Amino acid sequence: MSEHEADKVFRKHAGLAVGVAVVGLAVAAFLPKAPEARQSAFIGVVLAAATGVVALVLKRRAVRKDLKEALKAVGVMFGLRAVGVVAGLLWAVESGLNPVAFVAGFFGTYFALQWIEVSYVMAASKDAAGGDE
Repeated sequence: MSEHEADKVFRKHAGLAVGVAVVGLAVAAFLPKAPEARQSAFIGVVLAAATGVVALVLKRRAVRKDLKEALKAVGVMFGLRAVGVVAGLLWAVESGLNPVAFVAGFFGTYFALQWIEVSYVMAASKDAAGGDE
């Protein structure tokens, strides 16, 4: 796959991820009734979106090497996200915010971003292998 094609695939998936983050922020801003729930959901979405950016960049770098490196990036991101969820939950509880809203905001965004990340790795790996896989 040429550098231009690789960039095009990455930009497409990055754009999808931005769209998911914007939708997540809109839902967090308008769906919860209580201000504490809105704030918790917003923080969850922002944390998931931030780790999603890191994940796409790591996976882009890894896919340029090989699929084994991409799988390592998945493992690293799983660990970083786990730490982020625990830290966010502890912060929400300590701050008197709504931990359920935090979890909903984080995981609602995370699950959509995870599909985008998997789609990116598959598209980049398929193109790198000549399109036959």
